[in-house]
Amino acid sequence: MSEDISKYTDYRDFLKDKYKDAKLKKVTFSLQHCATQLQVSKTFVKFVFDKKRHFTFGTLPLVWDLFKLTPKEQIQLTFLFCHTVAEDLALKSHFKAVLNGIENNLIQVE
Repeated sequence: MSEDISKYTDYRDFLKDKYKDAKLKKVTFSLQHCATQLQVSKTFVKFVFDKKRHFTFGTLPLVWDLFKLTPKEQIQLTFLFCHTVAEDLALKSHFKAVLNGIENNLIQVE
């Protein structure tokens, strides 16, 4: 089951669903596996999925690889990450506008 990232308002919900899907397909896909690939602790991964913490910009490329995201999903996840962590409402609005542009094919991603 492939999740459509455009339906999410928080990148952590998307990643948690991607994790659940991966776990269903491969029982060895665990929090520890994710932590090892992302170079963080298992507890930290759980905190991110539970919306108690955030990944960093530096972790995003590792997340892309871990969940085998397409180039379009990589960009969408990056802007969804920015939208989620931004505290300024104007910034949130700008990131959301870019996401909407990508979703509606007004911004082309190759």
